[in-house]
Amino acid sequence: MRVAVICFVIATIALGLFQERIKISINFNLKSASLIDDYGSLDAQSRMRAIQKLKIGRPYDYYYSHDSVDFLCTLEVKELLVLKWLASLLFVFMHLCLGFWLLKALRLTICKWLVQGYVLLFGSAALVYLIGIVLGVDFYLLARRVVGFLQSPLPVTIVVIISKIDSNDG
Repeated sequence: MRVAVICFVIATIALGLFQERIKISINFNLKSASLIDDYGSLDAQSRMRAIQKLKIGRPYDYYYSHDSVDFLCTLEVKELLVLKWLASLLFVFMHLCLGFWLLKALRLTICKWLVQGYVLLFGSAALVYLIGIVLGVDFYLLARRVVGFLQSPLPVTIVVIISKIDSNDG
């Protein structure tokens, strides 16, 4: 049991660091694109040079203190936005898989709770976001917080705690 928890913590930390790196890189390029005139008409090398110029004088800005991922400079803004959403989906799925693995390793028979919770929360976040688009209301931050929660070890932690409390009540 301890080994499973230790492996889960290590895997979660590694995934979190990788996830953060990817998200920062994509968001950095999106932010840079909005600050560069004619970003869409520039080639990848020109975009990299323009982005590098933006970094000058911002050594302590969180986005600007990281190295750029050159591949992202080849993508248009729409492609970066699609990549951002795909990365979110991928990281939600990876955290679900890690949580599912932990529940199996702990021999807890409540895996369906975790899956149902993920589906319910992710579906709700997507629905709220889409309703906001239709109504012209910005629900992005709310949806982002829910999806951010799903991209963490918190859902499986809550399920494990509920399971332990429930088993102690009997």
